[in-house]
Amino acid sequence: MLTAWAAISLTFFALRLSAGDPVASLLSQGLTTSEQAEALRHRLGYDLPLFQQYLHFMGGLLRGDLGVSLYSGQPVAALIRAALPSTLQLAGLSLAIAIPLGGILGALAAWGRQSTLRRATSAAASLATALPVATTGVISLLLVSRLIRSQAPDLGVWLPAAVLGYAASGPFARAVQAGLESTLQSQFILAARARGLRQGSRLFWHALRPALPPVISLLALETAFLFAGTAVTETVFSRPGLGRTLVRSILQADFPIAQAIVGLSALFYVATQVVADGLAWAADPRLREAR
Repeated sequence: MLTAWAAISLTFFALRLSAGDPVASLLSQGLTTSEQAEALRHRLGYDLPLFQQYLHFMGGLLRGDLGVSLYSGQPVAALIRAALPSTLQLAGLSLAIAIPLGGILGALAAWGRQSTLRRATSAAASLATALPVATTGVISLLLVSRLIRSQAPDLGVWLPAAVLGYAASGPFARAVQAGLESTLQSQFILAARARGLRQGSRLFWHALRPALPPVISLLALETAFLFAGTAVTETVFSRPGLGRTLVRSILQADFPIAQAIVGLSALFYVATQVVADGLAWAADPRLREAR
């Protein structure tokens, strides 16, 4: 919970120190009058000292009050509930693509006997890690537009999920490859080979299980990344969701929305870490023996 508190607090102070007074932004855009702006500033507590604003914000957060949007006047909780399903769908499909793709690339890179296969799979994993999502997203949009001869093709969720899943598969592949290569040099694998267990599926599963804990930990990080890091993908593909809502709220200095989404992302990150620790403990007998 310390991580979530730190993320929420840093977001609170960063927004106020960088974006200034959001009510002044409303006034400059002609969205309110001077009298209405002053009344809104007083009602929201933005005329208080910064530390008092922070205490007021944290008190509301503990009560489950996320506030209202400065621009639309809608409750922040309702806006998040409306945007959450789209982001969960995109993140879930991306993860469903990233895990098998990264696992296959990593296993082939570590297990492949042919040097050409190892180089090809390692290159594919490196490319997935190195290319920004914005770059692969724009390239994929251009390719699909050329193929179906449309300026704005109806892509649904599959193309953005494939782009995001491919980007997330790179770290998975690296983790699986490193874990397998390390395990294949361990004493129990060398002993199994000495007893006549040749390179095949049985030896592969013997080597894979001890390599899983770091992969599971990375899975938690990637899950949190896919949940909270969809802003670029949703923006490139013009999809609704938490990421696009967060970008818009930061550009508009809509503090309540930005703070709520960052806080939700931090809590999700903490939850995935707890689940990952439990899965790693269940997957590796050595961790259970250590306790």
